[in-house]
Amino acid sequence: MCWYLLLILGIWTFVSFFTYRYLSQKKSLFLKEVFFKKLSNVLFVIAHPDDECMFFGPAITALVQPSLSDSSSRKKKAKDIYILCLSDGNADGLGKTRREELKKSCKILGLADSNIIIHSGPPFFEDDPNSLWDFKSVADTLNIYIEKLKIDSLITFDENGIGGHLNHKSIYQGVLQLKKESKKRVTVRVFILETVSLFRKYLGFIDSILIKPSALICTADWVNRMNIQRAMAAHASQYVWFRRLYIIFSRYLFFNTFIPLEVY
Repeated sequence: MCWYLLLILGIWTFVSFFTYRYLSQKKSLFLKEVFFKKLSNVLFVIAHPDDECMFFGPAITALVQPSLSDSSSRKKKAKDIYILCLSDGNADGLGKTRREELKKSCKILGLADSNIIIHSGPPFFEDDPNSLWDFKSVADTLNIYIEKLKIDSLITFDENGIGGHLNHKSIYQGVLQLKKESKKRVTVRVFILETVSLFRKYLGFIDSILIKPSALICTADWVNRMNIQRAMAAHASQYVWFRRLYIIFSRYLFFNTFIPLEVY
């Protein structure tokens, strides 16, 4: 029985590896949607310093540092990529340190300092996993940055916030409210990062075999994946043992899958 299980696991891993390789090389539907149709200013909205590499690394590196083997990506790149962080991660009194770590991380990912925005209020958004932020305040804040930076595409968390973090979920609700408000209806396209089950979250590249064929996917090649790991290590105050395990096993270090947010 044990041999059968090992054989099945081996076959699954083998097939998954080549599926991941295939997804790494094919033209990404996500890239086509974000900027192949129209050159775009892209805004990643995160809740805390380190969200950019823990969750959105493959998408950021795909937009900022297209694979050298993908000539079409070199020709078609977004006009500007921005990171908007709504809190400074001051839950443990490390706000100043985490601000600097975010800048170091983003530099490794290929982003300029001028494109890193850490919102300092008002309104103020507290780093607290047990606190929902005011949705209207989030919506109003996002509207200011969207207009100021002339954003065409916004990328953020879905309604489940990956790990159920309330700050992450608050951003989604704020985006939803912004899209619904008739007086502030924005034409920005919104793509939300898909939350998967805890089991799938830690399957790494093996989860690639479970991705829907129609998914908007961004896959990190080997070089970009190493850059994402280096970016995570730049968050020295947060680089504890379980985050070291996270960067080895998490599917979000290998690829991102996105869903367009449609509001009617």
